[in-house]
Amino acid sequence: MNDPWQLFAGRGASQRLQLLRAIAAQGSISAAARSCGISYKAAWQQIDNMNRQSDSPLIERLTGGRGGGGTRLTELGAKLLLAWDNAGNTLQTSDDHPATLTDLSRLPLRTSARNQLAGIIRRIDQGAVNDTLLIQLSGGQMLTAQVTRSSCEELGLRVGKQTVALIKASWLALATPDTAGRIAVANRLSGHIGRLTAGAVNSEVIVQLAGGGTLCAIVDNDSIASLQLQSGSAVTALFSAQSVILGIFD
Repeated sequence: MNDPWQLFAGRGASQRLQLLRAIAAQGSISAAARSCGISYKAAWQQIDNMNRQSDSPLIERLTGGRGGGGTRLTELGAKLLLAWDNAGNTLQTSDDHPATLTDLSRLPLRTSARNQLAGIIRRIDQGAVNDTLLIQLSGGQMLTAQVTRSSCEELGLRVGKQTVALIKASWLALATPDTAGRIAVANRLSGHIGRLTAGAVNSEVIVQLAGGGTLCAIVDNDSIASLQLQSGSAVTALFSAQSVILGIFD
């Protein structure tokens, strides 16, 4: 699935956001390109790339009319830009205040990953191929992620930088607190079950994390029964460091 989340990650994200703002303000690709200091061709290529990255276009061309047409942001494009202006800029100016990271969970961004946890990188252990990062979540719990060295460099990851951990619901396992410590896995996030929605084969389990935040896990009903899980049960969410995808605001 194509994902507009990528607008906010990697090199060039600042210019893409600047171009979105210019189009919203001026309604013209050529005028937006001039204000951003890039050529019309470069601006058009970026617009095309942004539209192709998203399931729905972020920018649309207008034809005809008294003004001879123009260019504008779609509803989704406007929502993404507003989300960044309301929350992303606050995050960029706050180097070490986890409380501000809760704003990330309110952004109307669509990804294929059900779980998005904001945090601050506290340590990076470099390896020959992969780097291991220790991330402090906004609720205070620690999360371990492992990404390739090239990805770490491409995203400019460093100690003190804000990041968002994406984890698919199907990558999570649940355990009771008394057994979680005996399972060899990098990440153990404690909490309690806030909601359990049973299906024919699997159940959707919403875990309220200690300190704030939620995780969604898809668990087979046999496991639910064997663990005797129900709403309010104390539980630990388990997942590997390789199951974490990191995103940034650039």
